[in-house]
Amino acid sequence: MFAPQIHQSRLDSWPQHYPWIDPTGYEYFRTRLGQARRDVEHGLAITLQHYTTYEGQQRMLEILQFKLDILWSMLDAMSMAYELNRPPYHSVTDQKVWHKGITL
Repeated sequence: MFAPQIHQSRLDSWPQHYPWIDPTGYEYFRTRLGQARRDVEHGLAITLQHYTTYEGQQRMLEILQFKLDILWSMLDAMSMAYELNRPPYHSVTDQKVWHKGITL
């Protein structure tokens, strides 16, 4: 799964939203554009070659769903912390017990 247009759009807008980041700091993400396309093609080739049965294909869909669940959970956590001001463990303690890199 890769959305090159979305990735490129983000790359194009990041410097205006994060002007304090040195432009070289985006290099990893720029190189990922080409690498991700290659990785997607490689993953698809492996999938088509090895998962030729219905059961195998269902297993691959389960793995993909697991990946999406993880990404969704990460998005939930970031949304809770940065948009709703509910950092990790907010329902358990009012102490700042989360990672010290998060400033709210």
